[in-house]
Amino acid sequence: MRTLQLLILFIPFLSIGQLGNTMYGLYRNNNPSTVQLATIDPTTGVINVLGPNLGNTINLTGVSLNPYNNTYTYQDQDSWLSVDLTNGGILNDVVVSLPSATGNFDNFKFNTSDTTMYGIFSQVLYNPTTGVYSGDMRLATCDLSTGQVSLISPASVASSYVMAGSSINPHLMVYYFISEGKLMGIDLYNGSIYTQPLISIPSGGDSFDNFAYSCVDTTMYGLIVDHGVGVLSLGKINASTGVVTPLPTALNFDNYIMNGGATIDPINLIYYFETMDNNAQIYLVGLSLLDGSIVSNVMLPPSGTYFDMARIDGDCYGAAPSRLNPSLQLEESTWSLSIAPNPSSDVVTINSNSQIEYLHCYGMDGKTTREITMDGNNQISIKSFPKGVYMLEVRTASTSRIVKLVKD
Repeated sequence: MRTLQLLILFIPFLSIGQLGNTMYGLYRNNNPSTVQLATIDPTTGVINVLGPNLGNTINLTGVSLNPYNNTYTYQDQDSWLSVDLTNGGILNDVVVSLPSATGNFDNFKFNTSDTTMYGIFSQVLYNPTTGVYSGDMRLATCDLSTGQVSLISPASVASSYVMAGSSINPHLMVYYFISEGKLMGIDLYNGSIYTQPLISIPSGGDSFDNFAYSCVDTTMYGLIVDHGVGVLSLGKINASTGVVTPLPTALNFDNYIMNGGATIDPINLIYYFETMDNNAQIYLVGLSLLDGSIVSNVMLPPSGTYFDMARIDGDCYGAAPSRLNPSLQLEESTWSLSIAPNPSSDVVTINSNSQIEYLHCYGMDGKTTREITMDGNNQISIKSFPKGVYMLEVRTASTSRIVKLVKD
């Protein structure tokens, strides 16, 4: 008999009403220097601190909010801190281990469709023969339980990147960042360049910044910025062509704050960012994804305090890849898989012509883990499962498939 892990994570076809829209972030105070996990009401600016002081330093280039195990993970000076979303306490603190001591792991994003943290491992390389320095940028992952950063890209995909944000399309399985005027799309499966169109803004503006992917309408939104004027409007970019289209409402903000981050409320269809006025007062601004209009603009606490790296827990919750790993297409075309009886109240049999390595079962609560036993006849018992609809992800050594299972 073999023991398999059955992870109840999510149902990919959740309706919008079943998603969350709580905004989490790091509440920082300069005097005294503290960092605490907190939530914020974006309509009032009221901050609710969830737990104790976590330290006094943070890496402002990225963060992971894992809605499936209720953790918020960020990088301290030299370690990853995983914090409990329910009480703000530290669950795990591991030292970051890089492929090279001369490099950095930045611009990191959590991918909800495979529960992995991705980012750019960058380093400057020196050629002693030519005397030339060059940038080496590669897609990498970080194991948040060990701190180990592992390279995916076999070779450099860019020589530099702009701190204008990063984003992941969890359906297409592509990581995006900006380099030398191009929107670089990097394949999460193999680290190669998927697309790299030049960014163009026909309506005017110098750059497309602070972008975030919306799973609700599979569109990437960001701020159209004229660096001599300020934020002109909310825009959306065609990731294949690089063309940026502004939403109808013109804006008049002097700037945006990168460390505030960009996050999307999937329920109310709102894009959030932060801006600062001439008195160093910070505001949290919400823009409609429909027309780019301002739906909220609230003042945050007085100067000297910050709410950094905001993330909304329902943002891309329950996403599943629509593009499978290209290296697995051959096996998928010959793999026969079925589950019967379905619906069932007791035992189901998994019929497969490839050896099954493990199963994932996506359910409603997003966090329960079950251990099950599959016997020699590939049978599993679901007798203890509550009634409802589940999605079983069945994996072999090199591919996977999702099948709906109904417990009656």
